[in-house]
Amino acid sequence: MGSAPILMSFKCQSGDQELLSIDFDAQGWEDLRARNRKNRTLKMTCCGADVTLRQTKLGTQYFAHAKKGSCLAGPDPAEVLLAREMIAKTVRRAGWSISVEAAGTSTGEEEWTVDVLASREGGKPVAFKVQWGRLPLDEVSRYQAVFHAAGIRTLWLMRQQSIPVEKAAPAFRLSHDFDANICVVSLPGPHYHPAFATGKNSDGPNYWRQHIELGRFVEGALGGKLRFAPQVGRTLPLDVCAAYTECWRCKKTTGLVIDLCFAASRVLQDAADVTAKIYDFDDEGRGAALLMSTLPAALLAPHGIGPIKPRYSRTEGQPYLSNGCIHCDALQGRFFDHEVAYDAHPIFSIDVLFDDQWVSHLEDREAIDKWWFDDRPGKSAAEDPPQA
Repeated sequence: MGSAPILMSFKCQSGDQELLSIDFDAQGWEDLRARNRKNRTLKMTCCGADVTLRQTKLGTQYFAHAKKGSCLAGPDPAEVLLAREMIAKTVRRAGWSISVEAAGTSTGEEEWTVDVLASREGGKPVAFKVQWGRLPLDEVSRYQAVFHAAGIRTLWLMRQQSIPVEKAAPAFRLSHDFDANICVVSLPGPHYHPAFATGKNSDGPNYWRQHIELGRFVEGALGGKLRFAPQVGRTLPLDVCAAYTECWRCKKTTGLVIDLCFAASRVLQDAADVTAKIYDFDDEGRGAALLMSTLPAALLAPHGIGPIKPRYSRTEGQPYLSNGCIHCDALQGRFFDHEVAYDAHPIFSIDVLFDDQWVSHLEDREAIDKWWFDDRPGKSAAEDPPQA
């Protein structure tokens, strides 16, 4: 991770002036090439060697060593240079200052390098790190700690399928669309887990939920459109999904609440819905009180559903939060839910504030603890504070 020499660079020196390859259009690039052939004034920033002007197979302009010398760094893939170009140009269009191939030292005297460093007056710098080769996740965490010690917020764009999913280390999958010659950023979906991200089905929609062109992604990230656990703190529709069965005691039909679906996708485009069971709130305290106050008997009864409340189970030898018959209030055992689960469907919906009161009772947070890109047109970052 140290600041090693760069064989293919976006910058070079012309006397006391630093030149960036992204500042030149096609004609300006050819004019610069002609002038450099004549007077040889361009020098590599890493070692002072003479420069030659080149272009990758994907059309990205860059500076390279005119002759092989002491710099031993290997060439970057054309896709990495294209991504670096798209990031740098987007950052600049967004009104931020850029430093390409930036390097420095953290407070712990560890060296670091990033592809593009974005900065503006009054704010912390934001770095973009393009990782095309495979990197173990523990190494990502270690590098992220170095960036943090240097006071830099760093966003990772990684080619590999196994990436960290955590607020402290924002990481996303980067791919190249050959036909369109663009880079695309993919965000992990509700069923994504790094440990299972190398299977044959790991490219499916359950694993990767949002796919965003790199330039639009960078602009949105700098503008506060990138959020972690976006459902939390929002008012969401709560769909109550129920199925109907015959009560074992009175033989009459009664409804059972099978699933509770916090339908975030209806409020936040492409955000994951969060599903829970009534048993997730069976703590004989705040959880049961929260659910019973949200779904009181008077709300359930018109739909043919009995009260949700603690009932004593002779099978389990203890009370638990349960469904009951709307006619005789007999406990409808949770071990039989699977017999009618396939018939469950949304019966009614209410709006609830999905805050920590709800989240703290959920054992499965896979759908919650994910990044989400706010791709809604016309929405400003001022509506919510940026998280990334």
